Amino acid sequence: MTVPDLMDVFGVGGFLDQHFDGYAPRPGQIEMARAVELALSEGEHLVAEGPTGTGKSLAYLVPAALAAARSDRRVLVVTGNIALQEQLVTKDLPALAAALPFELRFALMKGRRNYLCLDRLERERRDGTLDVPGEPREEADLMKVVEWTARTGTGDVSELSFEPAWPVWRRFSVGSDDCPGAKCPQYEPCWSRLAKMKALDAHVVVTNYHMLFAHLSVLEATRQQRVLPPLDLVVLDEAHKAADVAREFFGWRISLAGLRRFRQPLLDLGYPDAERRLFRSARSFCQDLARRFRSPDYQVRLREADLPEPMILLIALCSAGALFKHEAGAASPGEALALSRLSERCREYADRISLTLSLSDPNAVSYIELDRDGLGVLCSRPVDVGGRLREQLFGLASSVIVTSATLSTSGSFALVRGELGVPKARELVVESPFDHAERSLLIVPTGLPDPTAREWPPAVARLVRQVAVAAGGRTLGLFTSYRSLSVACGGLRGSGLRVLRQGDRPRTALVDAFRSDVGSVLLGTESFWTGIDVPGESLSCVIIDRLPFPSPTDPVLDAIRAKDKRWFFRYALPRAVIAFRQGFGRLLRRADDRGVVVVLDRRLVDRPYGRLFLKSLPRVRLSRDIADVTRFLEPIDSHRPLVGHPTP
Repeated sequence: MTVPDLMDVFGVGGFLDQHFDGYAPRPGQIEMARAVELALSEGEHLVAEGPTGTGKSLAYLVPAALAAARSDRRVLVVTGNIALQEQLVTKDLPALAAALPFELRFALMKGRRNYLCLDRLERERRDGTLDVPGEPREEADLMKVVEWTARTGTGDVSELSFEPAWPVWRRFSVGSDDCPGAKCPQYEPCWSRLAKMKALDAHVVVTNYHMLFAHLSVLEATRQQRVLPPLDLVVLDEAHKAADVAREFFGWRISLAGLRRFRQPLLDLGYPDAERRLFRSARSFCQDLARRFRSPDYQVRLREADLPEPMILLIALCSAGALFKHEAGAASPGEALALSRLSERCREYADRISLTLSLSDPNAVSYIELDRDGLGVLCSRPVDVGGRLREQLFGLASSVIVTSATLSTSGSFALVRGELGVPKARELVVESPFDHAERSLLIVPTGLPDPTAREWPPAVARLVRQVAVAAGGRTLGLFTSYRSLSVACGGLRGSGLRVLRQGDRPRTALVDAFRSDVGSVLLGTESFWTGIDVPGESLSCVIIDRLPFPSPTDPVLDAIRAKDKRWFFRYALPRAVIAFRQGFGRLLRRADDRGVVVVLDRRLVDRPYGRLFLKSLPRVRLSRDIADVTRFLEPIDSHRPLVGHPTP
């Protein structure tokens, strides 16, 4: 098999040019592709920022596919959200495979819970419960899922045209803790197993960060590659999210809902007294956590004075674990495995509670959250994940490509390199291909109160309404809190504009409605600052309520602040800049887009650190006049005077 050179693919008359109508080489895309190719071939790591419009996905997919084909190595592409995974597997990779002159094999790997469990399905059939919904409102979902099981080609829940209620899907799926593996009677046709087998034969495997970190955890514990194929060449896309996902994954949460997994097995085995002791002690412990959380003495995270007494719960967990272990000795092989895992999980819960409350790990932060019922949840997260990733990921893979549209702060990758533990690596910042100075305008209105002032919320309500009406809808509002979002939503009442608010419908449905209704306004908080891709007139204005500094109630930030006197400049400020750039990046999604970003936080121009935010943006014009929203969005007139002045 002859594998082409990079420019045989990207160049004029190349394979992409032959396959796609209107294709034109992009300098930034080729620059990034060459850097990726060099890193993969030399066995080096690369940190690369490719802004919107670069064509970042193909910039790493093409050299990755060529490297895999030349050396018979596998490339793992890790993403931060489902939308990008679907784009890669259903659009980018099929198109690339059709254009390249050799067979490009690719596969998508998801967690086991995403696949139909044939053994669970067979049990439902055998027990005659396939048509018995848990609740009447779940009946429609159940009927659709059952009908789908007879025709699915992959067993992947994403094949469904809707998201089934969790109680319904849980009946047809299984987690890794409950899967008997090779001992399962449905092992051979298992959909999850078949997906992994396909991945083992692929040049490019697409997965998510949770799968990657699960793989690293299992590899650390067992020295076996059980979750993903062996790591060799790795691409971390949306890498600005990776450290936070790692903290979440390598941490844990102990809740009453999680402890309920032991309730039915204890009752089924005939141990009602043990079940009663466990859940009385668990509820009491969670109620104690909630009281401490609401106490004025509790500040962000657990300290010595805040610690609850867990002994009764620990005894109940150890007792339940011993019962499961005893019953496993007399059970059939399949049941014995399940009971042994329940016993191990009891011990694991007890160990985690003890470790969390000991406060003995200097790299862990222990804190309390509240669940939907107002009960306390005991949580722990590592503060630093860089050391672990440096050893387990960068130390094992021959080459790791770390990339995103926003990774740097004024051209520096210090934050992401420290957070992810990136060792020696090449670096690249690709220039934005968009003419921001001509096609976008940044407005920071004069007369804004400080965000901490009492006058700020009503000012937000007034200005959001004024901007959205001036833009004729076409506005995405990005907020740093639900409270601020609610204030803005109230200000839009009676404006005549259609308001699409986060939480009213699934995010995908909201974005689709916003995209199709040019006169609408979409309002969202943190999750809407990234991944919203609405090119064209429907998104002509972005409102940002305030600079997105990490919340002072973030336990990780609080732990960092206690140890590092320069926490603001080393951690909080760079994170805020990257998040701000993500929000700003929602505006221009293609070269012919045009629009304004209105920031309602005067600190952007009043505080010395505001200059760092401005320097991290493309060269965009800055205005202080809110009336420029209307002037800039008017139909282009060759005699219209330019507004604002370029940022530094």
